[in-house]
Amino acid sequence: MFVPFGTHVVDRDGKGVGTVSRLVLHPQTQQVVALVIQQGVLDRREVVVPLNKVAAFGDEVRLALSASELAGVDLYDSHALRPMPDHWPMPAGFDMRSLFLVAGDGWTESVLPFVMTSPTVSGAPAFIADPDAAEGAREPAIAKATPVYDNAGRHLGDVEGVQFDPASGRITRVIVRKGRLFRTETAIPAGVIASVASDRITLNVSADVVKKLEPAAVGEPGTASAR
Repeated sequence: MFVPFGTHVVDRDGKGVGTVSRLVLHPQTQQVVALVIQQGVLDRREVVVPLNKVAAFGDEVRLALSASELAGVDLYDSHALRPMPDHWPMPAGFDMRSLFLVAGDGWTESVLPFVMTSPTVSGAPAFIADPDAAEGAREPAIAKATPVYDNAGRHLGDVEGVQFDPASGRITRVIVRKGRLFRTETAIPAGVIASVASDRITLNVSADVVKKLEPAAVGEPGTASAR
């Protein structure tokens, strides 16, 4: 299964809810068993979604969940997942070892950290906050036409719009209009944004990585023009 880094993830109604940041492999079969979905620029959140909660793969990943259901999924415990061993062969089609995590020994989908919370159960919150998130972090205001630079200071283009998760309000992708490096609008995952200032957005990856990301157009569900 080939799911590129940054692949757009939508809920069962087609609303954007995040992007794929990593894949989880089974410790014995070395097959992909779950996706790590990331949301947010400053107020970041990652959840692990097992494949049995995925409805379809293609140019985007469609979940068998609504955006509100995904917002009620517990955050994954990073201690339960480990980096892929160096001696394991790279899965076909991939060239970034850091994209993969391995589930612990004895893993089954029943113990994967995918816990639905319910406000109807006494004391169970509808949303579990990330304990590692910066206190009081809020998603930044991103203005249209703000220039975007890669980690080497190269100008990639200017902001055309943003996409956000309708349940949490977290930014999921920033749409950069075509320019010298891009022939179409390019959707940049929120997870690769290193900083946002009033006069620029800086990424933590190179232009070469960004070029591999999928194109996107303003106007799809969950997209808004930046102000």
